[in-house]
Amino acid sequence: MIEEMICIKKTGKILGMAGVGFMALKGFQAHKEHRSLSSLMIEETLDTLNLFPTIHSQEDLEQYVSHGCKPFELPEIAKLRYHFKYLKGFDDTLEYVPKEQTNKVIFYIHGGAYWFEPITLHYDMLHKLSKKSLARVVMPIYPKAPLHNAHEATAMVLSRYLHLINDEFVDPANIILMGDSAGAGMALSLLEVMRDREYPLPGRAVLLSPWLDVSTSNPEMEGIQSSDPLLSIKDLQFQGKVYADTLDTKDPLVSPIYGDLTNLPPIDVFTGTHDILYADAEKLGKMAEDKDIDLKIHTYENMNHVFMVYPIPEARGVVKEIAGLIS
Repeated sequence: MIEEMICIKKTGKILGMAGVGFMALKGFQAHKEHRSLSSLMIEETLDTLNLFPTIHSQEDLEQYVSHGCKPFELPEIAKLRYHFKYLKGFDDTLEYVPKEQTNKVIFYIHGGAYWFEPITLHYDMLHKLSKKSLARVVMPIYPKAPLHNAHEATAMVLSRYLHLINDEFVDPANIILMGDSAGAGMALSLLEVMRDREYPLPGRAVLLSPWLDVSTSNPEMEGIQSSDPLLSIKDLQFQGKVYADTLDTKDPLVSPIYGDLTNLPPIDVFTGTHDILYADAEKLGKMAEDKDIDLKIHTYENMNHVFMVYPIPEARGVVKEIAGLIS
């Protein structure tokens, strides 16, 4: 018995030393890559988290429809921890109002490949950003693919934006149009639509890891795929096609990178190089530079898709910078 206990203690010490050694190696790797240790550790676990279902075929779609596609319900954690509630008069739009607030409004379009609802990380990031910027948050929960398409989703989001202006009398100059991933793509599409229809434009736009082209056809993405543990070119191509429905996947309503970028408010794009969508963000930046458009690309080396919502130092830096842009 005593020998067994001694053996267990020795084993524990060895495992403890191994753990310390492992973390030291990871710390050295993170330092070498000029990133935080937490960002590296999250990157190495992203492919095991299964944040969203894998859908890249008709069979996957049918299974998802039969088992998923449930009506949205505001999660308890969003209500109790982050204090989100339904916008008065709507059961499909959320808001968060900080205790101290200015007249600024963040109109946020969440990501999720146009298929999935916001996750806890969205609420967490928006709660932090709102408290730092003293801006109210309004987030429409738009109708999702595969049961709904781009026309339906964008029409709903646009109507909620116009509600703020026409019914709540919010000055559009005080609205920050913001989104991540698919939501960031929709935000840019809606800017182009609103300009063409001569609707009041927001004061500025902030796009986080935007999905700018649902055809996901930029050949540069292939070279990034091995560094992206979260997104799959094949999955996005299928999901984007379903969302586009009768539209061509290069129609600006679903792929705003093919639209007219002139006469839009200032746009800030935040992106990471370990994200296949970085290829199109970089392309957008070059297009804007060639046409002298007020669009700035903020590139973060070795960062993943929508890293801004992760509990890492790099994300805190982005939130602080965006709060500065808003204020």
